Order: sequence, then structure tokens, then C-alpha cells
Amino acid sequence: MLQIAFYGKGGIGKSTTVSNVSAALQEMDRRVLQVGCDPKADSSRPFWDGNRPPTVINLLKDDRGRDPEVGKYLHKSASGVEYIEVGGPEPGVGCAGRGILKMFEILEDAGVLDDDYDAVIYDVLGDVVCGGFAAPLRAGYARHVYVVLSGEYMAMYAANNICKGIANYAERRNVRLGGFVVNCRNVPSEIELCEAFAKAVGSHVVAVVPRDVVVAKAERKRATVVEAYPQSNQAEVYRGLARAIVNNKLIATPVPLSDEQLEELYFSFKVDDDLDDEMDAEMAATA
Repeated sequence: MLQIAFYGKGGIGKSTTVSNVSAALQEMDRRVLQVGCDPKADSSRPFWDGNRPPTVINLLKDDRGRDPEVGKYLHKSASGVEYIEVGGPEPGVGCAGRGILKMFEILEDAGVLDDDYDAVIYDVLGDVVCGGFAAPLRAGYARHVYVVLSGEYMAMYAANNICKGIANYAERRNVRLGGFVVNCRNVPSEIELCEAFAKAVGSHVVAVVPRDVVVAKAERKRATVVEAYPQSNQAEVYRGLARAIVNNKLIATPVPLSDEQLEELYFSFKVDDDLDDEMDAEMAATA
């Protein structure tokens, strides 16, 4: 069974990537469970068909702390992808990380993770800075981590922090870095910069996902690209990523950079003067 966690900076396109990978694996006749570990409870949005599913945390509230029945929080999309949303507390109240820890207790007691899945994919919020959000790694639920990355500095900063978390649990929990997925933002030297960062921490770029309007179109249809636009180039990119994950042999323990090393690497990639001139002209035209 593939036991995978996707991490990355908030807003990097992680949930879109995860849902499309799940849909692509399902196309390959894999039985997939996607677990959304985000208080927004939106990891599985493309599978909802307009109906927001109850979350584990809300069910706990409704049942006054009693473990809810599996059928109340384990859902299945029209295409067959099974999914769970952890949910979280109201903004400013409680700790979402504790909710994730409680969810794993519930899944263990119910034997959900012992079921006959070919892949269990955890979609985890942001950096590994909280023990709760590190739970898939710390408790050994995820064996391989994939980090969604772009050529923006804060995305790389978050990715480096995630590498630190993986390195912390690598030996104790047999967790490894599977590699990086570049979700393009079309910033200067993006792919080269991400490849240089991946090499610097001892890993590699698994796939490059180009920026494409078809992703937004699929969102408007409440579907994954793989399901809504199966013949598109973007759908084939996600299928290629799913195949790369299944066949990936380049698993490593990352060697994170210091903050100073990360800055040195990032700013070693110069923005060429021609591009500066183009950007200045665009800003002037829209002023």
C-alpha cells in the first residue's frame, strides 16, 4: 500500500494536486483513500458534487465526544475515490492539530486504515511546525512525503521546513522524501530554481505542473481536471505524476538547508534585465 503525505505552503495548489492524483490513481484501478488534514475541510472539494460532507470534528461535537460511525465520515466520490475530512475548530478557538491526532485515534479504533487500500494519501496543511500536523509522519501513517513547490521564496522556505520535519522522523518512523512537485506560478527561472533546491536537499523534481486555465474551469465544475477534462494536456500531467509516484525509486532522507543557505541559493538566480523591462512596461500600461 502506498502511504503518502502531501505537504506545502498554504495556497500552493496542494489540494488540487492531491485530488487529481487520487482521481488518476483511481483510473489506474487503484483503491484510493484521500484524507484531508486541514481545518478548512476542502481537500476533497472536487468530489463533493455540491454537498459538503460532515467532518470528523463536527461529528465528534454532534455525538458529544463519542467516536462517530465510520459511515458518517467515510465518503465516496462518483468515480470511486474514498475520502475523509478531519475539519477543525472555529477560527481562533481550539487547536486543529489536536483534531488530526484525535482523527487518527478514531481511524485506528475503527480499523479504517487496515482496509484493503492501494493508496492512502494525506493532504496536510502548510509547514510542519505543529506536532498535530506532523502526525502522519510522527505516527508512521505516511511513509513517503511529496512537497508541492513553486519558484516563490516563501514556498521554498516552507518546503525547507518540511524537509526538516522529514529529517527529524526519518529514522524513527522510516519516513522518506519522495520528491517535489513544481506547481508553476510562472516566476523567473522557476523550474531551474526548484530543481537546484531539490538537488541541494538531496532529492529531485518528480513532476512539473504547468499553469493552465483548465484547472480553474474544472473547479467551476466541482470536479478534478482528470474527470472534467480527461483529454486535456493538464489531465495527462496529473496522470504522469500518479505514475511517477507509483514507480518512484528515488526516495531519500533530505538534508535541509540553513536559512542562510536557502537565501543564498534563491538569490543566486538573477532576474534578467529584459524581463525587468517587460514587467515595468506591463505595470506602466495598467497604471
